[in-house]
Amino acid sequence: MAMALLSAANFSYAADEVDASQMDHHSHDGQHMHMSHGTDDKGMDPKSQRYIKTKALAEQKLADLANKSCSDCHGKNGISKTDDNPNIAGQEAIYFCKVMIDYKHDMRKLPPIKDEDGLYVPTMNDVAKKLTHQEIVDLAEYYAHLRAD
Repeated sequence: MAMALLSAANFSYAADEVDASQMDHHSHDGQHMHMSHGTDDKGMDPKSQRYIKTKALAEQKLADLANKSCSDCHGKNGISKTDDNPNIAGQEAIYFCKVMIDYKHDMRKLPPIKDEDGLYVPTMNDVAKKLTHQEIVDLAEYYAHLRAD
């Protein structure tokens, strides 16, 4: 399940989306893919310019995904402008994942909602179904690290 993928430094969704010309990918025993980091598995040097640039690009991709998927209803940086939609900034990542996966698989449903023009707006079920499990995990960590105040 996606919740088991949580980690403090996860930015795999966005890192995977960064231009492949800027990093090499390889797999270990066919189980996972990650940025190339030389000849050993100790990881990239966090002080290297390549790591810093890749992390910055990954963080920007996550911010773009959050803006595209969540900000219309939950506000910029996860702070809602209305009482109808909850704040998601500072939300526990594990709770965020559970709720989103429940929406994605229709285990939690919201009734259809119409805007002031009488047009149906996407519900959380619609939004969650468009996200991969990895995107949900990455968004959970992104919002968990934003301040709610």
